[in-house]
Amino acid sequence: MKSRIGALAALGLALACPSALAAPATVNLRVEGASDTIFEAKVRTDGHAIEQDKNGPQPCDGTNGGANPTPGPTVTSALDDAVAWDGTYNPSFSDFLVNRIGSDAATDTKFWGTALNGTPTELGGCQVQVKAGDDVLWAYDMFSAKQFLELSGPRTARLNKPFKVKVTDAKNGGKAVKGASVSGVAKTNSKGEATIVGNDKGLLLVKAERRGAVRSNALVVRVR
Repeated sequence: MKSRIGALAALGLALACPSALAAPATVNLRVEGASDTIFEAKVRTDGHAIEQDKNGPQPCDGTNGGANPTPGPTVTSALDDAVAWDGTYNPSFSDFLVNRIGSDAATDTKFWGTALNGTPTELGGCQVQVKAGDDVLWAYDMFSAKQFLELSGPRTARLNKPFKVKVTDAKNGGKAVKGASVSGVAKTNSKGEATIVGNDKGLLLVKAERRGAVRSNALVVRVR
């Protein structure tokens, strides 16, 4: 009888507090600032209350504005679990307006935007839920970016031996990107490929950039 009562009590608590049912997720979070990458790593996150202004703690679990029927981790909860940021809660929007991430503040013409698995999101960050393995991108002035660069290549390379990397556009169906600068030492060709060389043993961090585009993810190559 006691076990039955305990089970019913636990069920009642779960129904009363639906956030207790939301499972955390580990996602790949990347925050691209105005001139540099602010954060890039895996983050374990869950939907939770966030306090940013005088409005007090506000939910950020995907149920904001009725976007999802049950709570869960979101693109903003991932940001909140990893990086310092400032925002303002908008009750009519049921979400936060992000004013600053790191040292990069939004202006009248440049704003912070989000993308999930390469696709720009259409809802507020507390309304967009994520699942394990998702790629979450926050980028400064995202709305002006014509391309979201994505970098791929080998995980290992031989010392002083050339190897190829490739830059594609995640925003536009993975098309090859010509003219991207790879770690400032090479430019991609019409196939989106560039050749670079590891001159020192150890880990080589490679990134791609192009004017008018969100810079790429980091590619870590072990040079042997």
